Amino acid sequence: MEEINIWWEGSFSISDILEDKIDPSIYENTSDKIGLYQIYGTHPLYGNDKLLYIGKTQNKNGFKSRLKNRWVVENGQDNENVKIYLGTIFSHNEDIKNKENSFIEKAEVLLINALKPAFNSSNIQSVDIKLIEQNYIVYNHNNYRDIYPMLSTEYFWKDTNTNILITDELAQEFDNQKVTDENEYYMFTLPKNENIFIGVDYGCWNKTKQPLQLAIDKNIIDDIQIEKIKSGFDILNYSDEHNQCYYISLAKSLKDKNIIEHIKNKIYQIEKLIK
Repeated sequence: MEEINIWWEGSFSISDILEDKIDPSIYENTSDKIGLYQIYGTHPLYGNDKLLYIGKTQNKNGFKSRLKNRWVVENGQDNENVKIYLGTIFSHNEDIKNKENSFIEKAEVLLINALKPAFNSSNIQSVDIKLIEQNYIVYNHNNYRDIYPMLSTEYFWKDTNTNILITDELAQEFDNQKVTDENEYYMFTLPKNENIFIGVDYGCWNKTKQPLQLAIDKNIIDDIQIEKIKSGFDILNYSDEHNQCYYISLAKSLKDKNIIEHIKNKIYQIEKLIK
């Protein structure tokens, strides 16, 4: 499997990058390098110091050129406090100059799809089949902030596609419900209760490692009902930004041959408990 190593440094302000203030005696990732970047700042829903955007530059003029007039920096709610982390490709064993641009592209697509940053829309669930069919692993080193230290295409593409296919099949089973595909989630509501959501909330998946979930709006259940649910189901230790829902694991293993029927039975049982 092909290995891609990224060396992350930061945080830097936008002026550090645009005005060449990064000290090369301290940092390797200076403004003139090419590579990847993460932008953290304030989001109207998710709060302060959150991952907003992952991007890349393959331009010979480097990060300085790419980050000039970036919308996510210029139009953020608190653009004075934006933090930027820069990542460059490296290898301990080989000269990767002729592979650098390819590695940057592959790493960006995988990072965006795995992490679903709030302001990224391109590359999410529109990945070129040529990349999906390739096996590579991304290792993040040094100050990689809130992203994973390691991501594998073999694990991520397979699991993501499987979860989406299962959600689609469940939606058909429940009166062919429409699945909502957003940056934050891939879910549908039950036909008899629009306050129950089925599918994948990416934030919950990232934190709990449980991809398929049922989310219940806290406003529609009382303390007695939630205690009944807790006694029979695995409530996940996760809250969305507004602490609005309870999240329940629907499947611990995607290898379950009868996964659709088992999930449907769980959903019916939960529906009965909250009626």
